[in-house]
Amino acid sequence: MKKNSQVAKPVSQPVHNMIIFNDYQVAGQDSGGWNWVKNDEFILPPDTPLDIDLLQTTYGSGTNLNKSEVMLDGVAMPEYQAEQQSSQSTFRWQVPRFSIPAAKLTAGLHTLTFVVSDAKGQKSTVHVRFQVEAQNYPSVFEGEKAEGEEVPAGRQTVIFGMMGSTNFASTVPGTWKMTNKATGAELKAVPGTVFATGTLANGEYDLVFTPDDMSMSIWTTNIRVGMAELYMGTDANGQKLSQGQQISAPAAPGVVPLYSPVAGRWSANGTGQTLTDSQHFEVAIPEMMAGMTMTVTFEPNQTTNPDNIWGSSATEVKIQVPGAPNSCDSASATATMDVLMQQNAQSSMMVERENLSSSDITVKLYQRPVHVIWLATAAEHVEHGSEASDDEGPGFWAVDNVVVDESKLNWDHTALLLSSYKPGRLKVNYYSKREPRQSWCGYIQVIEDVRPIPAVPACDKDESGLAPTQSPLLLINNRGKEYRDGQTISVNSLAELDNDRELRLKATYAKRSGNKKLRDGTGRNGTAYYMPNLVWTYGETPVGSNQTTVGATISSDNTVQVFYEGQEIALFESDPDDEYEDEGMSFLDLRQIIEDNDGKAGVYTIKVTNHLTYKTCSLVLKDKKYVKDLNVQERNEIMSLKVEVK
Repeated sequence: MKKNSQVAKPVSQPVHNMIIFNDYQVAGQDSGGWNWVKNDEFILPPDTPLDIDLLQTTYGSGTNLNKSEVMLDGVAMPEYQAEQQSSQSTFRWQVPRFSIPAAKLTAGLHTLTFVVSDAKGQKSTVHVRFQVEAQNYPSVFEGEKAEGEEVPAGRQTVIFGMMGSTNFASTVPGTWKMTNKATGAELKAVPGTVFATGTLANGEYDLVFTPDDMSMSIWTTNIRVGMAELYMGTDANGQKLSQGQQISAPAAPGVVPLYSPVAGRWSANGTGQTLTDSQHFEVAIPEMMAGMTMTVTFEPNQTTNPDNIWGSSATEVKIQVPGAPNSCDSASATATMDVLMQQNAQSSMMVERENLSSSDITVKLYQRPVHVIWLATAAEHVEHGSEASDDEGPGFWAVDNVVVDESKLNWDHTALLLSSYKPGRLKVNYYSKREPRQSWCGYIQVIEDVRPIPAVPACDKDESGLAPTQSPLLLINNRGKEYRDGQTISVNSLAELDNDRELRLKATYAKRSGNKKLRDGTGRNGTAYYMPNLVWTYGETPVGSNQTTVGATISSDNTVQVFYEGQEIALFESDPDDEYEDEGMSFLDLRQIIEDNDGKAGVYTIKVTNHLTYKTCSLVLKDKKYVKDLNVQERNEIMSLKVEVK
């Protein structure tokens, strides 16, 4: 009897005559009725099902029962239990072949226990110990070189997009075979260590790599080409969304959660909301977006072969926000807009309209052909990229109640490219990101044509200018202290005036802001030319400066006089005969002026006169026809500051 033999049952009790694993006998019965077992001799290759054949005998009288039971590592497997009945006293039964799938047989040692029993309750048990080999997969990598992170066998390889391609490389030679999973058609079968899929359309493909080394396991992967899946909610149990699908937000303000099984970059177009390397995204719905449509874009992470993707791999969904959009009410919208135009690639960007307020009246813009038209919170910012003197800044934009994509905005979302839309009438909404109460709403109609000839005289752009706003004159010392009209400074010595050696003037003045386009004549015979564009600005301005340009609609200059006991001792002003800008002096040195007057005690008076002018034009009905009435309006702003030296 073999060393690992098991004692046989008496011949009157049930017995296993033969046990076969995958056509290899692992247990049997010798001539003496003893069972022999080949423990540890049977080795099952990896990923291989186990086929089992049984031949067993039971004894009895009358009705005879032959019952088979199987256990794996001591755990019963009822799915493989079988039995037969017979009237034979000796019932020899060949149990129909059954198979244990490879998924139930992990790598390592296992014991299968076989039990045969009869109608009398007598049993016989045989234990067979065997080994399942571990998988010996080849090392396969995505790409043309066998380097980087290995692709595990059985893992799905995803190419995001409507079509694409990829490569695989193995460290050992073998044969690659790719089939269309839907049709089963073989698409490619090539030997070698590198495999190129070629261009694959939307769908699923099975790729099998069989190493030349027969001791190695077969490697497989499923290739899926398609868009990333999106769901409403926080997991894949939510509503599945398709490309371009429109969903509804619960309310404004509110939040719409979105989820993808893969990580990627999310963005709510036009609102500045972004999130990278994430499966979840909570879209914040601002209150001002009521009645509008937002677009959310998801771009999945795709680290391998990104150059082999055709078309965009991004998935977009639209969110409809409930409620009514704000009307274009000039009373509630406080921001203003400028319009800039560029006629062609060789021309300069010119200001077409300035300080447009919200209104339901349509503003018409003419250009043929349409090249570049910007609607901006500040023309100066678009032209020069400098900090503009406006409070609006970057914002959310919407056209016809649809939030605008970043591609139609400038670098910091302070301007909308109207020419990116087809000619026609557009409703535009703007909300400042700094302060949502700063908003603008209006109707802009882009007309691809030349401006029509007016039926009556019209005031040209160079014939009128805006009136300046009323702002206080200030003198500011080294430490930032402000002196206003009517104040008196008392000092016991000139040393106390050290902080007043650089008095700077803050006032309203005309500042150049690029150029503006003017027209001479109308229709096709009209000629366009360009002039410096001046705008009113409140801030520091040189002492005795002159901001005047020939043809400008506004101008400014200032004069500073210093009196001692009523007698003028210093005068700072621009040349009255100079029609161009005079830069003046950066500051006023009060102590030096008093020292030049021998430092005499007494009362010194600084008088600042800020002279502002602007052209006006109006149409007046005379003799049954309209004529233009042109004038120049002037305004002097004056402040006096007294200095008492004791």
